[in-house]
Amino acid sequence: MRFADKIDEEGLRGLYRYWLSKKTSRFPPPRSSINPTELPRLLPMMFVIEVDHGQQRFRYRLAGQQVEDLVQTRLHGLWLDEALRSPLREFFDEGFCIAAFERKVHYRCNTLHLAGRPYIRYSRLLLPLSDDGERIDHLLGCIKLDGAINTRNPSQLEEHEITVSDVATFERDAYETLQ
Repeated sequence: MRFADKIDEEGLRGLYRYWLSKKTSRFPPPRSSINPTELPRLLPMMFVIEVDHGQQRFRYRLAGQQVEDLVQTRLHGLWLDEALRSPLREFFDEGFCIAAFERKVHYRCNTLHLAGRPYIRYSRLLLPLSDDGERIDHLLGCIKLDGAINTRNPSQLEEHEITVSDVATFERDAYETLQ
């Protein structure tokens, strides 16, 4: 089974194919080859993260409205650890680390429950980008939410108020031969 066949959500599968189409002589593709406006239907769900290897931190460079609605803050220019507080930050940070430091495409389907909110089923895709073909400089991501989100602020949550059910996670080395 090809990696794209494991991606249940059609929009995320389209993003994965778009990312593959940007392959140049080196892989993964560079950030400069990605133009989020080429995928207008996904823009509200997309984000671009800058990877700081020295500090092992992640900074939002682009975040669509649905992404900002999920975390209830404006994300552009914020570091992940500034934008989200524990335990939500650690939950997001794990996938970012896998994609950036292990150089893997990361797809996850989960159910997330935050106290005071309905359960949220979501699918998220993280795609590495590299300007030199070796070091991951940015992550292109998209999150598709299924379910309502109310107005409670997730940064006020205590650790025991988060429940995550790992429905499916797939990873693929970004440098493997692609079909």
